[in-house]
Amino acid sequence: MVVAGGDHGIDSEVQDLRESDREVLDLLRNEPASAVGFQGLKRRLGLHPEKLSRALRRLERDDLVEKTDLGYRLAGRARAFLSPTAIRPATPAIPVLQTFLPPEVHLPELAAYLRGKWFGDLRWYGLMETPEELTLSWLSEDDGIQIDARLRTGALSIEARIAHPSQFPAATMAAHELFQHIAQAYGRVAMNG
Repeated sequence: MVVAGGDHGIDSEVQDLRESDREVLDLLRNEPASAVGFQGLKRRLGLHPEKLSRALRRLERDDLVEKTDLGYRLAGRARAFLSPTAIRPATPAIPVLQTFLPPEVHLPELAAYLRGKWFGDLRWYGLMETPEELTLSWLSEDDGIQIDARLRTGALSIEARIAHPSQFPAATMAAHELFQHIAQAYGRVAMNG
């Protein structure tokens, strides 16, 4: 891990991190605005649940990671000492599907209904929230495909992030399956609202 100079206490603290702690920070630094769920971290890192739990507790205790209702994300303290050059560029998103959502759709309620659910080969990964939109993410069982559903007032777009071009057909099928589940979820949320 690359750290910025300055506060030697933080530098030595980062050097003293366990390997699993570093793995968690490395993954979260590439998702700085996201809250990644425990299961998403476990799947991406391949860590045993107890080992991951201990790493997260240590990182929370040291104010490097914070737990939210949506998952885990870097705390401000970690962002302050991670070098901007240490953040790797994300895999580019490939637009798969775009459609309109009725403007009366309550996005937080729809996201709350979808959050944490698995659909076919897609396993829940995490959620990113900005003032403009909510992005819900799922990973394929083999972690080779990430599908993001971006919800904005009046709009839904589904994007794929793939490791290899040969995965595009599978990503397209997964995106369309996810769309069907989102449409069903909207129907359920609208009926209960």
